[in-house]
Amino acid sequence: MIPGKKIMGIFGFCDIRNFTDATEILQQDVMVFVNEIAEIVHGTVDFFSGSANKNIGDAFLLVWKFPPEAVRYDEEGQPQLKEDSPVVSGLADMALLSFLKVISKVNRSLKLDKVLPIDSKCASYFFHG
Repeated sequence: MIPGKKIMGIFGFCDIRNFTDATEILQQDVMVFVNEIAEIVHGTVDFFSGSANKNIGDAFLLVWKFPPEAVRYDEEGQPQLKEDSPVVSGLADMALLSFLKVISKVNRSLKLDKVLPIDSKCASYFFHG
């Protein structure tokens, strides 16, 4: 096995709420629905300096990795964030803004409106961050 390396980052998780209900409503169109949400999530997170690390069906694991200049090491060699670094607060702001933008874009998506009729929507396209 290749040895791992510790990184410092912000990890976010979001999923499609009531996904089972959505699959029953959408049936064969469920992948169109999931792919449209994935396109929004991936594009937005990338725009705000993050990465979509993993997709698991209805869930997304997202990460914003801190650059080396935002990390210091304590006397035991453990990584610590430089709390006074503008890079740290800036990346945290971008991660938060990314989640807000994703929720907004999902709720305004015309493609999703075509897939899931307005009377079938439940709790902002079943999406939450």
